[in-house]
Amino acid sequence: MIEYKLGVTVIDWDSLIEMYKEVDGVIGLAKKGEKEIIKKSFENTYKVVTAWEGNRIVGAGRMISDGECYGWIHDMGVLPSYQKQGIGKGIMDHLMKDEHLLFGLTSSFVAQEFYEKLGFKRHKTAVAKYPGQSTYLED
Repeated sequence: MIEYKLGVTVIDWDSLIEMYKEVDGVIGLAKKGEKEIIKKSFENTYKVVTAWEGNRIVGAGRMISDGECYGWIHDMGVLPSYQKQGIGKGIMDHLMKDEHLLFGLTSSFVAQEFYEKLGFKRHKTAVAKYPGQSTYLED
């Protein structure tokens, strides 16, 4: 049975890093072993939701927000063996619950259909600037 938990005080950081290593999340920082950077970024986040099976984090996501106008979803990830079981939707539901914000996010190529099913639409004028090279940016 999957349990959803809010906040960072409940996080087992090693379990979170292992999950993100497998899904190549947090802009590749998990694969580089940047635990302290990930921890600090999550601690500075408006809302964090983790999905647990027993003592293991099997999915997570977070929202950066001003709490009034905008909420930006980041670092959504669910272990491949747990995908297509409603866990990602559960994380998103918990992130957006009781929030009346403009929600934005960037999606991995494989997750676009997932977000469309949740009612997200492509933004015509979104732009991004990455700290390095990215396959998500157009030339």
